[in-house]
Amino acid sequence: INQPLSRYLDAINNMNETTILLSPSPGDPKVKPDFLVTVEPLIPRHTPPFTLPFELVLDGYTREPWSAGETINQNQNGEQQQQQQQQNNNEWQYCYLVSTDGRNRLPGFLKYLQGRKKAAVAKFESTEAALPSSTGSTAPSGKSILVVPYDPPPIPMEDLPEGVDRSQVMFVKYLRDENILKKTGNTDNNAKKQQQQKMMLQHQKMQQQKLLQAKQQHQQKQQQMQRKALPSSSSNKKSGGLLGNLLGAQRRTENHLHVVRSKTSTAQEAYDPTAGAAGCINAFRSKISAELEKFKANSSVFTTKISIDLPALVKSVPIEEQEKVTMDVFKFTVYEQVDEVGMERWVAAKEPSEFMDECVVAIYKEGHCPAEVLEDMNKGDLPDEIKGQTRHLAESQSKAQQRKGKKKEDEMVKQLM
Repeated sequence: INQPLSRYLDAINNMNETTILLSPSPGDPKVKPDFLVTVEPLIPRHTPPFTLPFELVLDGYTREPWSAGETINQNQNGEQQQQQQQQNNNEWQYCYLVSTDGRNRLPGFLKYLQGRKKAAVAKFESTEAALPSSTGSTAPSGKSILVVPYDPPPIPMEDLPEGVDRSQVMFVKYLRDENILKKTGNTDNNAKKQQQQKMMLQHQKMQQQKLLQAKQQHQQKQQQMQRKALPSSSSNKKSGGLLGNLLGAQRRTENHLHVVRSKTSTAQEAYDPTAGAAGCINAFRSKISAELEKFKANSSVFTTKISIDLPALVKSVPIEEQEKVTMDVFKFTVYEQVDEVGMERWVAAKEPSEFMDECVVAIYKEGHCPAEVLEDMNKGDLPDEIKGQTRHLAESQSKAQQRKGKKKEDEMVKQLM
């Protein structure tokens, strides 16, 4: 064994393994959790900043800002210092865990989180000793929290030991006391309000600029129409008479009405909320929400299916905006509505399809999802080498059975003779 790998093995041999279980029905204590992965801290250079119990259960999901995994990304100067200061204030700690069970379920689980854009959460009693914290408390008064984000930062290649597959590495966040989230919630809400106010001001400024541009264009068109109308009116004045004056006034009125009609039509097209890509997505979201509400109200039905036909959905979208409405956008809309209507207790699983532009999503109520569906959702893609070995083993067993059957037939023929 080379020297870097031997140092890594010597370091992790002193740490206890942690078995992570996954609850198929979050929030239901009657449902037995399933095995997900057995992990150890990835510590090639230093000891982990926290310790985990022998066993813990991921029994919840969230999309709260504090569950994001981008907080330790390496940015430049001021941004990096600001993020480091926020990390210290919140007492979040970070670590990489590596799978040691060899069942290859971790890649499928991480892919499931990325597809739904939500983080998995586990709450448990703290195993750490009483330590002073930056908030002035000497020991955690609430449960500890372990978060598996869906958007982890990239794994530093220099910190990855030799012989360790990066698909078997999981990034986690740890908080010693859940009460810290309640204390920092007010500050986060104030920051959200300030950000929303800034966005509203920017939106108002953009609308004002558009109105000014529209007014300027209208004035320019009006001036051009007046210039074109001047020669005709002057020629009518030269000819004299009441009929010439009436014809000139009629032309000028018609020109003004034409400018007003064109301005009104362009304004309606610009501010139509049901047109384009945004209107297509909003209409699809409203339709899915209505179907799920009916499904929720019917207590005798425990499963339903939602089909996504991409060509039919984008049929009314202009060609220049069709690239904004993809299959991934519609799938995420379905997952989002399932979590919202089902209060994150339903299970949504995509069924296999032969076409890239068609998709069917099966939705199961709490406690009615088949075991094979949960197994497929948590199972990762096997490498080609393992698939080849499995195929070769199956062929060898089949040939052995054929040889045994032929041998028995030969013996029976000999006995009859």
